[in-house]
Amino acid sequence: MSARAESNAEMATPNDKIQFRGAAEKEATHVVDQLRLGGINVSELARRGLAEKLRETLSDEEKATLHQRYEQGELSDEVAEILLGDALEEIEREREAFEDASELDRTDVFQR
Repeated sequence: MSARAESNAEMATPNDKIQFRGAAEKEATHVVDQLRLGGINVSELARRGLAEKLRETLSDEEKATLHQRYEQGELSDEVAEILLGDALEEIEREREAFEDASELDRTDVFQR
């Protein structure tokens, strides 16, 4: 079985529990938790870290595809924010700039 077929066979579903073995990470978390007066919120750190890594894995083409799916209502605001983060606003700005430029009056503009 190809790597792509294997990855498709193990696609995540919304009900999947995310787990990994991370003894060293768990110990490091415990050490930092002990250093902080109020401790640390491990769940929040995990959410932020996962969102950051998901964004890092996406190519520009994949980001454009995800933005298009978001615009079509196929992705929720929350999922789009997780996957695209600041790129969501950047894509919007670029799209608006492109639309504005395409509406410019070019009747008096010529090229040599």
